[in-house]
Amino acid sequence: MERYLRFYIKFQGYMIGGFTLLLSILMTLVIFESNDPYYPMEFCKLHRLQCYASFAHPNPYLLSLPFNGRIDYNYRFMGTTALVLGIFWFIAGVTFMYGVHYEIKQCLLPFALLYLVDLALLAIRDIVMIWHDRRWYTMVFVNIPTLLAVLYITCYLFMTLVALGRLFSTDPKPQTGDNFVRFSNGIANPVALAEEEEAALVAE
Repeated sequence: MERYLRFYIKFQGYMIGGFTLLLSILMTLVIFESNDPYYPMEFCKLHRLQCYASFAHPNPYLLSLPFNGRIDYNYRFMGTTALVLGIFWFIAGVTFMYGVHYEIKQCLLPFALLYLVDLALLAIRDIVMIWHDRRWYTMVFVNIPTLLAVLYITCYLFMTLVALGRLFSTDPKPQTGDNFVRFSNGIANPVALAEEEEAALVAE
């Protein structure tokens, strides 16, 4: 394969791995800091307190807490879930960069699997949002511009993964070793010539 084409394909892999590492850190920190890390246990407890307050001992403070306005379908972007997925994405990004650098095709698989898992979580989120009759523009697979962006990113990522896999399989990086090849310098060995002449005389 041409050297420039090889560089271009691997450059795409480095870009994907670099953005994965960067976004896994930044987005995880933002999501974790802006959301409750103990969801949903804290809000289940709050719901029990509200039910108890409404029937046994009415408490205006507990009844005023916005439990019903909780975005309970947005678990993909909640604190603990986002932190766990962020750690997984960071590990997948490091593995991806290692695989691109050393041209190991198996190291590309964790990234692809985690991406599919994340898409599945977003799809489940959209289904729950449709079930709760939420606004369509807050969804991923129902909002047309967002859907087109997701399709483009998905096609780009998997086409790059396929290209990297084919590159590593059909045109692997040349490995350096200790194998030496002896070349003839055109100078005859006089001892070998003498032995050949003696063998020819004996044969005659």
